[in-house]
Amino acid sequence: MTGCARKTSTESGNYFLGNSTFKGNKVISDSDLDALIPQRPNSRFLSLPIFPKVGIYQFGQLFYKKEEKQRKVIEVTQNYQKESRLHENNVRQLEKIQRRYAKRLARAQKRVDEGNFWMRVLGEAPVYYNQNDVAKNAEKMQKYLYNNGFFQNTVSFKSDTTFKRIRVKYLIAENRPAILDQINYQVRNQMIDSLLESSKKDATLISKKRYDGDAFEEERIRIETLLRDQGYFGFSRQNVSFLINDTISKPKTDSLFKSVDVNVRVNLPAKDANPIPYTIESVRFEVLPPAGLPDSLFKKDTVYSQGIQYIFADKKFAPRILDTKIRMRPGELYSQKNERDTQRQLSLTDQFRFVNYNFDSTGHKIKVHYQAIPLEKYQVSADVGLNVIQLQGAPGPFANLSYKIRNVFNGLENFEANLRGGIELVPGFVENNGIYRSQEIGLNTSLTFPRLLIPFRRFQNTSALYNPRTQIGLGYNYVERPEYTRTNVKVAMSYSWQPTVKTLWTLSFIDLNILNTTKIQPAFQNLLEELFLQGNNLKYSFNRSFVSDVNLTFVHNTNSIIGPQKNAHYFRASLESGGTTLNILPSQEKWINNIFGRSRDTLQFYKYLRGNIDFRKYWPTGRRSSFIARINTGAIYSYGDNKVPPYEKYFFAGGSNSLRAWLPRRLGPGSAAPRITDANLSIEAPGEFLLEGNLEWRGHLAKFFGDINYALFVDMGNVWSFNAQNNSSNLKASSFPKEIAVGTGFGIRYDLSFFILRFDFGTKVYDPYSQKFVLDKLKLNRLFNRREENFLNINLGVGYPF
Repeated sequence: MTGCARKTSTESGNYFLGNSTFKGNKVISDSDLDALIPQRPNSRFLSLPIFPKVGIYQFGQLFYKKEEKQRKVIEVTQNYQKESRLHENNVRQLEKIQRRYAKRLARAQKRVDEGNFWMRVLGEAPVYYNQNDVAKNAEKMQKYLYNNGFFQNTVSFKSDTTFKRIRVKYLIAENRPAILDQINYQVRNQMIDSLLESSKKDATLISKKRYDGDAFEEERIRIETLLRDQGYFGFSRQNVSFLINDTISKPKTDSLFKSVDVNVRVNLPAKDANPIPYTIESVRFEVLPPAGLPDSLFKKDTVYSQGIQYIFADKKFAPRILDTKIRMRPGELYSQKNERDTQRQLSLTDQFRFVNYNFDSTGHKIKVHYQAIPLEKYQVSADVGLNVIQLQGAPGPFANLSYKIRNVFNGLENFEANLRGGIELVPGFVENNGIYRSQEIGLNTSLTFPRLLIPFRRFQNTSALYNPRTQIGLGYNYVERPEYTRTNVKVAMSYSWQPTVKTLWTLSFIDLNILNTTKIQPAFQNLLEELFLQGNNLKYSFNRSFVSDVNLTFVHNTNSIIGPQKNAHYFRASLESGGTTLNILPSQEKWINNIFGRSRDTLQFYKYLRGNIDFRKYWPTGRRSSFIARINTGAIYSYGDNKVPPYEKYFFAGGSNSLRAWLPRRLGPGSAAPRITDANLSIEAPGEFLLEGNLEWRGHLAKFFGDINYALFVDMGNVWSFNAQNNSSNLKASSFPKEIAVGTGFGIRYDLSFFILRFDFGTKVYDPYSQKFVLDKLKLNRLFNRREENFLNINLGVGYPF
């Protein structure tokens, strides 16, 4: 199982390839150079010269016969051809056959290319040292350095044999970099020349900037985009070329740099010596029948709106709504931006399986033809699973049933209904023994419009490009526990729009909740009163309450959805005002009480202001590793009844997405002692001010049906109160530094691309309650004993914590 190499001669290429290191590079990073190396060393056991996966691979080779697998590929192919001939006149049956055999053929070919189960899944093909590959890598690094302005660079390498591995050290000499001095644009057309001159400030190539080969390609793209947005439909980036002049000697104050001039040549197509911008002559949007059905089965309807011809087969969509999504307009200049915005807006409607388009550019007039196949109008989905209680408790089943109707009123609206039911096995708050069943059922419905439902038509038209949405929702939730039975009725209306791909605004204009506790156990009511005397306002959550708020959220996210992690950041800010309309119209309280109760004190009303900021920064440190920093802070101020906000609006610290060394929502507030019930259960610790920070290093550990990743983290923070009876809970400048909790730990994440299962193990370093370092209190023989002063806390989560 150690995967020993069969030969020991380096000339025969049977030493394992070791790690690569770089020396001498000062400007170009190690990660950039490492990305140029396609060969990856075999994984080892605990960094020892032991290669268990290679051993498993070689074990699988003992009974692997490639010829047999190749015959299987031929057999699958022949069966596909035979079955296709039997159903050659049935289009739908042929599609099913094709899908079925495509999967079979892919599996069979994978066994030919990658081997059997032991070789393909559990094992890893041996990667041996090859001097020719290393020489090619050095050559690629030379070209990469040259492309980044180091014209006089040199790259060499030397090898070092350790046990059964050969490690490679690449010796880099960057030498003098070249900087760009003068940049001149050469173009024969006066109109295009003026466009380039007016946009010079946006040019990628900037004087006094180090020569960068990628910047030249970016400049090509910029010029192409600029001209195509101004109607030059036939212009391509291939029409842009560069002349680099590095032979002219110029006196420089700093001899560490080499100066070069750049001439940017914008060559016009041969047939367009004097090009004229293209205009849109006509736009046609055609909704085709469902996939696989011929046009002859459907009667087509033609409608004209805003100069656009709409042709509908089977399904109709309101032209006035489609008008806001189609940016290509007859009579206007062609614009590449409008072309792409139209494609993006139509794809975001969740109405079409695909949208295709083509251009007829006869002369200098463009005829645009869109063809779209609609998605199914009705869609039903269901899923089941287990609720995992992180504290005391046991898993319980849940089920979700979702129902969607597309294009409800023929205006691209979507209606969704989600029914969720679940059972959890949880300990009671007031009993010392026994596990009790908690059941929950909820129904949430929403109607989404692809526009902003506001009376101002001009603003509707202006915002049409920003993927606007209006969502109206109605929901009901029922929870039954041994201690209480509780219902919640919610009505909400929200707007959302995206000014750019990276930014999102959400305004919840209406968010109303009616909370009602229909049954409460006397022993549990006594517990709530005891906690209230200790400064815990949990009892207000079980009053009949009316909660209304208006909230605004802004998100800016530069993370890439797919591909490797890039240098990026995430920023989210939200501001919420509860009970705002009660200040303007105080008589609302009486009117609302008349609907839901008899007396003035029937319902509890809340008035508060709440803000929250979450910022995250991502730094890639390698091909499959990254470093992440996060700061999360927020505060809430209440000025309504009893001077308390709704319990759900408080801030909490601790748990799988917060400080992972503490139990969920159990840290703080401040240096207050943990609140424990008679049943020895800890009580949630709400706070009015939150400050927490996280540092996390993520890397790749192994591959087994998916990626097994690891993480090392440090978490800091706490929550505080403003005017609690317990002075140790309040935020004070004098004691603030001593009340910052610190925890650390490690995590294992199983990434299946569509699903990430996360286990984080956290332990306390500094406890604000005892105000001392407690890392040394961690006992190896009692790692998971929560009665100890310090223990290893297990956090189970889905997805990354941030």
